[in-house]
Amino acid sequence: MKNLSSEALTGNNSSSIKQLSEFDHEIFDLLVKNSFDMIVLMNANGEQTFVSASCEGILGFKPSELINIAVIDEKIHPEDQLTVNKAFLDIIDKGSHGGTQYRHIHKDGHWVYLEAFGNNLLEDPLIESVVLNVRDVTERKQTEKKLIENEDRLKELNATKDRFISIIGHDLKTPFNAIMGFSELLLDDIRNNEYTDIEEYAQLISESSHRVNDLLTNLLTWSRTQTGRISFKPKEIEIDTILQNVKALLNESALNKSIEINLPHNCNHKVNADVDMVHAIVRNLVSNGIKFTPEGGVISIHITSDKDYMQIAISDNGIGINEERLANLFCIESTKSTPGTNGEKGTGFGLLLTKEFVDMHNGVIWAEQNKGNGTTFKFTLPSSKCPSD
Repeated sequence: MKNLSSEALTGNNSSSIKQLSEFDHEIFDLLVKNSFDMIVLMNANGEQTFVSASCEGILGFKPSELINIAVIDEKIHPEDQLTVNKAFLDIIDKGSHGGTQYRHIHKDGHWVYLEAFGNNLLEDPLIESVVLNVRDVTERKQTEKKLIENEDRLKELNATKDRFISIIGHDLKTPFNAIMGFSELLLDDIRNNEYTDIEEYAQLISESSHRVNDLLTNLLTWSRTQTGRISFKPKEIEIDTILQNVKALLNESALNKSIEINLPHNCNHKVNADVDMVHAIVRNLVSNGIKFTPEGGVISIHITSDKDYMQIAISDNGIGINEERLANLFCIESTKSTPGTNGEKGTGFGLLLTKEFVDMHNGVIWAEQNKGNGTTFKFTLPSSKCPSD
């Protein structure tokens, strides 16, 4: 390594050399050491021949650990190496000054975002190096990332607002119109002592009322998840008990379509989860399976687990889901209700709520097309060291 002097670092500006040579070298060294930026010299092969002491505060390495190495290959993030190498060659061949941002490994293993500006002084006999001024821009990158995340969140909130307006304008209006319309018909028949159709009208009013109630309940529950006001109380619970309770609750709906619900063998599966949320997750997915499975179909539930997570798979042999809808099942923009095989109606919010509840358990949920007919929904929950069936 060259014996660097203050003159060497200033280049060939004679007035600067004269002025700087009057500095005590100890003072100069303190200035370089305490700079917020790093001064780096690299030879034409991309090896660092000098790194100022400030590197230790930024990267955790002592200068001696960073010199005489091919820094691009050894310390730069693999995804950034091509960009950095091109920028280095541009400084040498095209006289550019860089401004490139990249990730450099810290001594403790995490990545630090750096930004480098440079000058090609390889032909200068005092320096014979590419001189780089390198600064830590990690905080700036984190701020930029946060801004992007906030922008994405704002887009999501706008989509939520638009969906709510759509729900108020259509999903709520339609059943209320049915309630008001059939109520007027019911009153007219009673006034005219015509009782032939009143039971039918009362039934339709009841169905519309229940639909409105379900929709409002789901809207309120979902809004509570978005504002963090929903109670989340995980504890060790038996998933088998929940599956049996859901089957008992939905068995009448399944029997009305001659659908069989098959549960896994009882082997005391346990998870660490909120019992009410897990019940809602399973109920929504099984109910969804019943809705889109024709008469005589089958819904099967399978469980696998490891030391960390349990996976529950709920499969049906129904009409399935097309690829386009499959990719957007859990987006608020796609919460439009689709009629079931017997014309069953829903609120369109079941899958959205299901995903919210799975997310609160740090689990994942997804759907797959079956090789034959139907769809399989799979989700994970924190395991409680239970065997798999």
